[in-house]
Amino acid sequence: MTEETNQQNDENTSQFATEAEEIDAMKGANAGKTAAADENNGMAELQRKVDELTGDLQRERADFANFRKRVITEKAQQAAQSSARLLTDLLPALDALDQFFAAYLPKAEADAGIKAIVDGVQLVQKQISRVFTEAGVEEFNPIGSEFDPNMMEALTMQEADVEQDTVMQVFQKGYRIEGKVIRPARVVVGKPKAKTEGDTVAQ
Repeated sequence: MTEETNQQNDENTSQFATEAEEIDAMKGANAGKTAAADENNGMAELQRKVDELTGDLQRERADFANFRKRVITEKAQQAAQSSARLLTDLLPALDALDQFFAAYLPKAEADAGIKAIVDGVQLVQKQISRVFTEAGVEEFNPIGSEFDPNMMEALTMQEADVEQDTVMQVFQKGYRIEGKVIRPARVVVGKPKAKTEGDTVAQ
């Protein structure tokens, strides 16, 4: 009786031990799953922060690139404006040379002394013109072309045998840089004659 009881107790104890081990094993497995989940959450959070920092860095780089482009553009515009002002200030000198040649070129053929002076002044004009050309300055003399108020200044207008407003005379040449007018040409404009009643009937 005692031996059977003891044997049964041993079996019960063994069964309880096995159940306890299973519980411990289950707890361990759950703990492992929890640790793995925590680790995954930590990696996900770390990746999120890395992505966020990467996005911030990319935005900073884009902002800096835009800032750099804007500074370069502004400097180029300022340099162009300074050059345009300087060249505009020199235009009266070219006008004076044109007036000089208009007055003395006809006399230079008959007077050797005047011709020597004219030749010297022509060298100066060529040097100034070369500087203007290298700076991108282009002169335009619109005589005979259609009047363009964006590029020309009409000093007077007079009727003429033309079909549209046409430049008849140029008092002062115009200049532009890369298509931008820095001084309009000053011109006399011929405008179409007003039609008379006879012209209307003839039509």
